[in-house]
Amino acid sequence: MILVLSFREYEQCTDPVIDWLLYYNIPFLKLTQQDLYDSSRILIDITDKKLIFNGIDLVKEVDCIYFRRFEDNIHLNLRTGYPINQALFELKYELNDLIKHIFFLLKDKVWFPAPYNVSLDKLTALLYAQECGLKVPKSIVSNNKRDIIDFVSKYPSSIIKPIRFSGYYIMENNTYNVYTNSVNMADIESLENEVFFPSLIQEKIDKDFEIRTFYIDGEIYASAIIVNDRNYDDVKRNFGSEDIKWIPFKFPSEIENKLRRFMEKLSLNTGSIDMIKTLDGEFTFIEVNPVGQFVAPSNRCNFNLEHLIAKWLIKHGTR
Repeated sequence: MILVLSFREYEQCTDPVIDWLLYYNIPFLKLTQQDLYDSSRILIDITDKKLIFNGIDLVKEVDCIYFRRFEDNIHLNLRTGYPINQALFELKYELNDLIKHIFFLLKDKVWFPAPYNVSLDKLTALLYAQECGLKVPKSIVSNNKRDIIDFVSKYPSSIIKPIRFSGYYIMENNTYNVYTNSVNMADIESLENEVFFPSLIQEKIDKDFEIRTFYIDGEIYASAIIVNDRNYDDVKRNFGSEDIKWIPFKFPSEIENKLRRFMEKLSLNTGSIDMIKTLDGEFTFIEVNPVGQFVAPSNRCNFNLEHLIAKWLIKHGTR
């Protein structure tokens, strides 16, 4: 049986895969974080190593797991008059440890991808990519104005980006996103504080185009993202533009082999990899997201990745 760990609500890279499981009439269960404290019946027998979800022992019945953005916000109906914020804080840690134990009970199953490998940080990924022979941008993390001035003086074309992830902010009637942005000497010198929160600064790569690559157990599906104005900071800002084009792309075999070596080194059987092809024909690794989005390249390049993922799950999840 296949187990799907994801959001209760619609998730753009989960539901299309489930559609194919339904099409092939494959038995599966979907478990969400909210199911652990909401309407479903959960029983964990610690001493007998059983995880029973709606009457089914997942330890016994599950063969393969599609792990897709299982983490979610806690939605509890707590009574007023209590220290709700402290209760939510403590219950979050209770839930985290419960989830860790669930992962432990299911650790011997076939995962896509394994939860222990998806927490790789962006900074460490750059070092691993470099060890595998991939070119990476010069990068620093600093909490002080002096070091960043020194860096930008060496690399006048520099960018600043989140170390991990940034969603969106809602203020009154407006929604704000955080993107990768250029940073220059005037920006740094205008800072009032000499010390601030640690920030990731990188050299800006002179790009010919970006390449979004989705990796499935050794297979590489790459899409070149062509934008007329190559001087952009963050390609996501161009996703709604009429002049953006997604074209299936084939890496040189040497780069493909390095990417496979990189993913194998991280024990990742899937992930979304961002690369840049430079104006002089080199390929630069930017980052990997083990649970990255694949809808755009799947649809625009006719890769049908959701179908390929479903077939992979069926291959590993049916006895």
